[in-house]
Amino acid sequence: MTEIYTIYSESGDEYKLKFTTDCNGIIADALLEEMNSVGIEVAEIALARVKGVNVTSGKVLAQIEECIADLMNRYQNVILTFFCDFISFLPATKKKMPVQEYRSRLFTAMFERYMNHHHIDDFCNNVVKVEGVAEIFYFHVIYHKEHQKYAEMIAEGLQKDFGKPEQ
Repeated sequence: MTEIYTIYSESGDEYKLKFTTDCNGIIADALLEEMNSVGIEVAEIALARVKGVNVTSGKVLAQIEECIADLMNRYQNVILTFFCDFISFLPATKKKMPVQEYRSRLFTAMFERYMNHHHIDDFCNNVVKVEGVAEIFYFHVIYHKEHQKYAEMIAEGLQKDFGKPEQ
């Protein structure tokens, strides 16, 4: 599966939101194969600004929420994952925390607001905080409640693959 949404801001910025099952090696192949064997697809979310330099508005964030909800509603056997990157700067008022943490908190707040506003209780967002060797990573696993077991397997795999080696 590959789906790409183009989102435009009021100020003319352009974003590409991509959902793809062509995983980039973040989740172990054996785990992906196990989930595929029971009919569950794991899709990565990638968001890129392709035009513009303005601060991302609340309206753009709302459109991202709509795209994620649309995909989750259409695919009952999909689990979505994404990695909060550290590329680009934060507004000066947000510099008291790492970029990845800020993005993770922002997404979590957006997700919870959307779920509450639309009275959706079937979608879950699992934040996976991984203490890496050089930095802390934030991953999100979005799933239908019935797939909690598989979401937990993904989270455990991320901890194992990206966490600090045990001494």
